[in-house]
Amino acid sequence: MASRLCAVLILVLEIASPANSQTEAESLSKSFRKAARGVLPAVVTVRGLGGVAAARPVPGFAMPGVPYPGRDGIPDSGGSGVVIDAARGYVLTNDHVVPDAPRIVVILPDGRQRTAKEIRRDPRSDLALLIVEPGGLTQAEWGDSEALDLADWVISIGQPFGLPGTISAGIVSGTRRGFGPIGYDDLIQTSAAINPGSSGGPLVDMKGRVVGINVAIKTLSGGYEGVGFAVPALRAKRVASDLAEFGRVRRGYLGVATERRLPEKNGQDSTTDGAIISSIVPGSPADAAGLKPGDVILKVGERPVLTPGSVRMAVEFAPIGEDLAMVIAREGTTMTIQAKPTAIPDEPGSAERPRILGR
Repeated sequence: MASRLCAVLILVLEIASPANSQTEAESLSKSFRKAARGVLPAVVTVRGLGGVAAARPVPGFAMPGVPYPGRDGIPDSGGSGVVIDAARGYVLTNDHVVPDAPRIVVILPDGRQRTAKEIRRDPRSDLALLIVEPGGLTQAEWGDSEALDLADWVISIGQPFGLPGTISAGIVSGTRRGFGPIGYDDLIQTSAAINPGSSGGPLVDMKGRVVGINVAIKTLSGGYEGVGFAVPALRAKRVASDLAEFGRVRRGYLGVATERRLPEKNGQDSTTDGAIISSIVPGSPADAAGLKPGDVILKVGERPVLTPGSVRMAVEFAPIGEDLAMVIAREGTTMTIQAKPTAIPDEPGSAERPRILGR
């Protein structure tokens, strides 16, 4: 018995020994190196020459593009980007990095420069697709942002303060976050350092796959304070795909206004999942489908509805003109209704035609 107890104590000591801790630290470092080296060749510096980064002023938030000294007193703007299609020369970045620049330069990790031939913008999601001359590019691999969980390790890569190829590590601090200037509540919150110049760079998982595009920080100082946000890969991929194929993002339209579901004051039901329909546009797809004010939307397609933003996301990126199954609760009964989203009516500033740039 005593010998067994001694063996157990020795095993515990070995597990807690400094040597074992060092081995674990070295293993983690190796994982970070492998993940970073896998995606670094695809991360680029983006500079808009003669323009100004259009970070929208919101108290406590920052869209971290960085100004560079320009020519003739006109500042240049800059940020980061990631090559998502090497064969076609597609580089994804933030819209606020290069919205008004007459000339956009993409600087590769080895110092080579490519002038963007075309920019395709989606201000609503704050993403932009740059098209550069292909050849000699390395593209990143997309990851699954839906698989991210709280406290998962992630890596942010970009060129904060003009320092290209900068890597920072952190964890997933939260998912499905809302953010003032961007009307979505699906953002990834991370503790990985994001600073001015990091905008448009990738947020990467431990397999070296892009799970998000860095977009903003919560800050009182204008710099990193531990709260950063990234557009999830699920949405970034869809936006990039539409910009590449159509030159603009085609969003679905249902014609409903929703509001957050509050716990019932009476009875046993205290759930807040789902979104309540507050109004419906007459003659809209929602009206034609038979949806009614007061209905609680629980699921859209395969996506559970947690907030009103969940409805917007699911509808916007649903196939236009095709049946979309919606699970709703009405007067205590759960049912499934089929709706057919149409193309969202154009709104001023919601999209732009592709812009051909100077070479």
